Amino acid sequence: MQKLFIWLSLAMLSVSAGQLNAGESYGNPGDPVVAEVLGMQIRTKDPEEMQYVINQKLILDYAQKNKIEATRDDIDLYIAAMDQLMRDDRKENDARRVAIQQQLNAGSLPAEETKRLQSELDTLETLHKYDLQEESESKQDPQAALKNKQFVVKAFVEQWMINKALYQQYGGRIIFQQVGPEPLDAMRDFLKEQQQKGAFKILEKSFEAPFWEYFVTDSKHSFYKQGSEEEKQAFEKPWWLQIK
Repeated sequence: MQKLFIWLSLAMLSVSAGQLNAGESYGNPGDPVVAEVLGMQIRTKDPEEMQYVINQKLILDYAQKNKIEATRDDIDLYIAAMDQLMRDDRKENDARRVAIQQQLNAGSLPAEETKRLQSELDTLETLHKYDLQEESESKQDPQAALKNKQFVVKAFVEQWMINKALYQQYGGRIIFQQVGPEPLDAMRDFLKEQQQKGAFKILEKSFEAPFWEYFVTDSKHSFYKQGSEEEKQAFEKPWWLQIK
């Protein structure tokens, strides 16, 4: 199920990132202007949305200036790795569905355990339906399905490349994320530098603290052990190529 979460995360976030190029203003025209980033006004009532827009706009600019771009080979390798994970995950889920159904059919479980297993089965059934729907859509227009997948994957391969570049430039601690390692301190230092240069301004002062909260609240994150071999190798090789 974790692999499905990764695919869905990639799709949703890449679409959101694409909205940043819509024009000189982001958000609902009726909302107040709470920040500016690289000449673009941000209109929102949500500090988290403001943070996301600022971060992504600056990251896209960083990638362009540093000529960071995923190649076709990079994209294909990612897709191949994720497709294999999805196939493996589907086999595991199918086997689990059968096992749970057999337990429920036996009818000898306590009520609480029956409820828990039924909830898990419902989730697995939903995932199964999603798999069948995705498979059907892919068969209808395989070229379009592949093109959409490549579009989504390109953004996240490049995000890994950007994270690597930021880590090499700024250093600091790395945190675990569902879609790979994230250089938390490097991103924080990059943003501070950009703010000092005037690349972005937070106009709504009540949004200033929430903007930095993610980067200064250690309890929100799970860190790679500093000095560990895992930390040293975090950006040595793309994480999707380390999956066995």
